Amino acid sequence: MFKFKLGHKQPEENEARRRLQKELFGLNKICVRGFPSRPSALAYDSQLKLIAIGTHTGEIRIYGQPNFQLSYSLDPNSSSSSSIRKLIFLDGVGRLLVLTIDGYLHLLEINNYNPSINDFSSNSTVRIDRTCTSSEDDSIILKNTQTICLLRNHLNLLIGLDNGNIYSFNIENFSLNINPIISTDIIEKTIVEYCSGRIIHPGPVQSIVQHPTNEDKILIGYRNTLIVHWDLPSNSHDRTYIYKQEVESVCWYNKGMNFATCHNNGSYALWDAKQQLNIVETEKIPYGPYPCTPMTKICVKIMRNGDPLIIFAGGLPRSSYSNKHSVSCLCENEHDHNNERTRHVTFDFTTSVIDFFTIDKLSNDARDDPQSLVILLNEEIVVIDLVTDSWPSYHLPYLNSIHASPVICTTLACNVNPQFYKRLVNYATIQFDDYSDRKWPITGGEIKRNLNHLEDDTEQRHLLLTGHEDGSVQFWDITNISMPLIYKLKTSDYFQIEQAPIDDTEEETWPPFRKTGLYDPYCDDPRLAIQKLSLCTNTDTLIIAGTAGQVLTFEFSTDSIDVNIVTTTVNLLDGCESFVWKGHEEMKTKQTFVPSGLVLTSLVQLYPPAAVSALALCSDIETYAAGTAHGFTIFNYKQNRILAAKCTLDPNALGNTPTVPLSTGESTLIRGRSLKKSLRESFRRLRKGRTIKKATMILTPKRTDENNPLSSTNIHLEEVIRVPVERQVEFREFKPVDDQVASMVRCLYFAKTYLNSVNDRTRSLWAGTNGGHVYVYSIIGSEPQPINTLTNGTPIATDQTSICSMAKEIRLKHKAPVLSIVVLDSLNQSIGQGSNIPTIESVSSTSNVLVPSTTHSENVSLSSSTAYTSHKVLICSEEQFKVFTLPNLKPYCKFKLTATEGTRVRKVNVNQFTLKQDNTNESHTESCLVCLDNMGQISIYTLPTLRRQILFSCIKASDINALSSVQFSPFAHALYLQSSSELVQVTFSPQTILPYSMSITYDKIQRKTIQRSDLEKSTRQISPEKNLSNGQETLLSYVKIK
Repeated sequence: MFKFKLGHKQPEENEARRRLQKELFGLNKICVRGFPSRPSALAYDSQLKLIAIGTHTGEIRIYGQPNFQLSYSLDPNSSSSSSIRKLIFLDGVGRLLVLTIDGYLHLLEINNYNPSINDFSSNSTVRIDRTCTSSEDDSIILKNTQTICLLRNHLNLLIGLDNGNIYSFNIENFSLNINPIISTDIIEKTIVEYCSGRIIHPGPVQSIVQHPTNEDKILIGYRNTLIVHWDLPSNSHDRTYIYKQEVESVCWYNKGMNFATCHNNGSYALWDAKQQLNIVETEKIPYGPYPCTPMTKICVKIMRNGDPLIIFAGGLPRSSYSNKHSVSCLCENEHDHNNERTRHVTFDFTTSVIDFFTIDKLSNDARDDPQSLVILLNEEIVVIDLVTDSWPSYHLPYLNSIHASPVICTTLACNVNPQFYKRLVNYATIQFDDYSDRKWPITGGEIKRNLNHLEDDTEQRHLLLTGHEDGSVQFWDITNISMPLIYKLKTSDYFQIEQAPIDDTEEETWPPFRKTGLYDPYCDDPRLAIQKLSLCTNTDTLIIAGTAGQVLTFEFSTDSIDVNIVTTTVNLLDGCESFVWKGHEEMKTKQTFVPSGLVLTSLVQLYPPAAVSALALCSDIETYAAGTAHGFTIFNYKQNRILAAKCTLDPNALGNTPTVPLSTGESTLIRGRSLKKSLRESFRRLRKGRTIKKATMILTPKRTDENNPLSSTNIHLEEVIRVPVERQVEFREFKPVDDQVASMVRCLYFAKTYLNSVNDRTRSLWAGTNGGHVYVYSIIGSEPQPINTLTNGTPIATDQTSICSMAKEIRLKHKAPVLSIVVLDSLNQSIGQGSNIPTIESVSSTSNVLVPSTTHSENVSLSSSTAYTSHKVLICSEEQFKVFTLPNLKPYCKFKLTATEGTRVRKVNVNQFTLKQDNTNESHTESCLVCLDNMGQISIYTLPTLRRQILFSCIKASDINALSSVQFSPFAHALYLQSSSELVQVTFSPQTILPYSMSITYDKIQRKTIQRSDLEKSTRQISPEKNLSNGQETLLSYVKIK
């Protein structure tokens, strides 16, 4: 009894610990990278040089120059009603109008913001605020909106409905005029008077555009072949035009002296605005004369040489290309039919076109001089350079479609070797030769780097590697908030793949298609899919493991060479010859010519050719380990030598012969210890029942809302003393049909530790399986030997042959899958490689990563000299964490997650959390275990005592893709796929460092104050909220991984 009283902490100490926990741990969303999921609208501010993208889920992303990004969510709780229909900027004033599908109009403002010093959740100096929202009465009319047009005075918004009426929305008081300013009745009278009764009703309003020089004039396009030139002050029409086909879109060009229309039969018409009824200058079906798909939008610009550039979407021949999606650019001089001046390109995309616009060069003459063409598609964005004669695409610095081929796996490489990064970028220049050399045209926003921020030459770089279904590996630079693609590696070049024959005959195709964009979700062979990746930038080694059991080793090559690698086959069925593989065949290699860069140097084929489930690389000894559902192998990729191969299948179960169970926990009695075991378990149940009975009388429910533990009432800090209430966990009994699942290797881990004695550290490999087995192999003779030389300087070759043998075997009693194995040193930091535990590639003197010389954590004891050399091993299964001492594998402590919480472990990591004290030379550092469970919750535990510090919700439990894609970083950060195309980065530590600040300059005089009553302001003005549990984030900014 006295030990409990002596170990009980005082309330003052508990309160101090709680305050320390709040300062050490905290969940904040940093940024979202990639391409927005399900885009629906596009807008551009020609003065501030910003683009905005709206989505069907109510998300709004605003982008400027690289690393300038803002995000806002309208209402994540009701995504269906928050679907965005239209976006439009108020040019130059930093305001954005948002029209949703349910008929509500929102006004957003981009404001400069200076966060307080202690406000760690606000990581930027620019944010988006919602100023006004239209009333519910207005939404009844607005939900039928077909098109909108903002007048240049920023006072009125013209709204065309599907019944033909046009309403005016007043921006100053943010209300809708309930009476239409242009009703169908007036238009019908005009039709009867001027159109000789050829049409009865104008139909829906398809397009409204304001005259480029005369603000009193607008052009209205009605679907039923009617185009009206309208005068706003007199509220009457100037001219009326009728075309023989339904109108889809209209636009002005040549400073308002001409206008263009496009139609549903794939034709366009060019009109003289000064002429009278139905005088068409030019009418053309570009891809006729056979029936064509509708031409949905047209835009005409005058180029620098005076020629008109006609840009239109659709209009392809219906019989042959009705399923294609395209935007065509046609530039020809009508008076001088010179082929050199005629350019015609049909940009062919794999997904449908949402919208497009051009970025023009400001000039005083009548020429628009378009510089770039921005095209928003369903799955990507494409920007075309219109200045270069060949009209190439830009290399995207952001908004990249990481899901161009579905992402299968990801891995992080932090603080990569600077030499590796430079070589990778240099070799990638060959891959990007087809892109435009001009500067990125979207340059909005201002970025000011902090004084203590490193320059680009010495900046530590971080890479994200994504493995895709088509066998490609892409390298993304995630050092900043932008995520440009810097290198792409294709493993399909080395294998024989059945493809459709390529027709090399040079035939002129019509329309002149040009394949544009990167999105291509189709795969030639599913066996190419990348399952695991491992990179070491210090030795320039990349290991890639695929679905058909192929493991490839890549290294840099300065020359373009022919590659014909001999495959090394590893048989994982040693001792289980009765097993019959009924899956896919292994892939066949071929000789291929590859350019300089990362080149294949070694290829291992595992048999059976099942998907690789675990991979670990130890570049110090030039060895990696790969595991499948049937076993694992240890392979030296420099010597092309198999060091070991272990089959994890149960040969007795494969033979269907009755055997005595070899593991504890089976229902069969084992003679000699069954009575002792039965008595021991009976007493345990008796004691446990009394504990539970007392606990249920004292304890109260821990949380009221587990979906949002970040709220002030639901934040859950672990008490120092807590009574465990455990659920009964049944022992798993794997049946013979489940042996393949039980034998699957889930984690592999290399470590140099005290495996056999406390006096000698041995290289070792730890392998964990689905059945709760841990195999430990010692690797002897693998240490790098010093090169001896003779007196004349000739080097003497030394034998570095490695010998692998099984040293230990651990069988967990609860037989839960082993997800991770980590060997901890005296400072409770991971000392090995593998188990999906990210490591810091290189740490230089200029690095900002804190590596404290002394640790002041409560869970590290430095009282004895042996503490510096003590190692422990942490084995994490799906149900519990357990720490053993080395080398005797004596249990140290454990935490039963499933028994106490009812959740299962998905992924773990070991991170250091540092809190800077008032004295700059002192800091408090703790090494902790970060755990993600199947409910999407992040929990943090001290090491090695495994006491939980904090729990918060990060991901929705129903989002299986996000849970399976989480990648932890060494700096208390994590990345996961919010959708198939978006990567979210979060941090678990509030101690963040801002590398730069963002700001925006706008015309404050033109930004007029919205005049609304006090009651309306209190009910309609919506303040921004932040909630990570449901994904809402009013401010997304960049925090550098430090």
